[in-house]
Amino acid sequence: MKNMELLETEELVELAVKLDQKQKKGRQELDAAKAELTARGIQILEDRNTRYVKFYSPAGTAAIADGKSLDILNAAKLRNLLTEEVWRSKVSETTETKYKCDAKFEQMLKAVFTDDFTFEYTLEEFLDQMEEVPDAKQKKLLLRKLTGNYAKDRQTLCSVFHYPDTGDTAPDFDVELYYISKIKNGELIRAFLPEEGLDETIKQIKKCLIVETKTSITIDYNKEKE
Repeated sequence: MKNMELLETEELVELAVKLDQKQKKGRQELDAAKAELTARGIQILEDRNTRYVKFYSPAGTAAIADGKSLDILNAAKLRNLLTEEVWRSKVSETTETKYKCDAKFEQMLKAVFTDDFTFEYTLEEFLDQMEEVPDAKQKKLLLRKLTGNYAKDRQTLCSVFHYPDTGDTAPDFDVELYYISKIKNGELIRAFLPEEGLDETIKQIKKCLIVETKTSITIDYNKEKE
């Protein structure tokens, strides 16, 4: 870093221009690299029917994930489909008459809209049918720590089964993560919605919402080595 106080004004302007040009060029190249990584990630997400993939290099990682944004179209109808206790405890109205949901409740609504849930297995039943069946201690830990979040659950599976969570040697656990996510969403649906007439309630809730999918990319590396 140059000592700015020692530079003539003309030199300082010239340096500022060059740095700005360099920054803009770097931003353009970074955007292009992110776009290509995102495109490759989306292809893998579609091929594997998953929502998260992580690429590795010696310098760092790039994670591609599908996120979902929720918009409540008919709040009055949705409220009538829920118990008053659930609505009051999980939804708040802002001064702009927008609705902000509790994180778990929002996750449940997104799952309902996208059919991203299953009642086929309980989590305990599914763990017993995995390709790598956990022992009693591992199973107890997984039942407590698995959340339905792809990235966190992959780390949990790698940790519990003693796999490194880096590089190509780490298992992808795609099938396991896919079902775990759906099972955890199914648990949320049963927790928030009345059991009686559940199928019809799910059908009606879909009419009250709109959920849009957005793909994000996260670049990660050791900041201390910059």
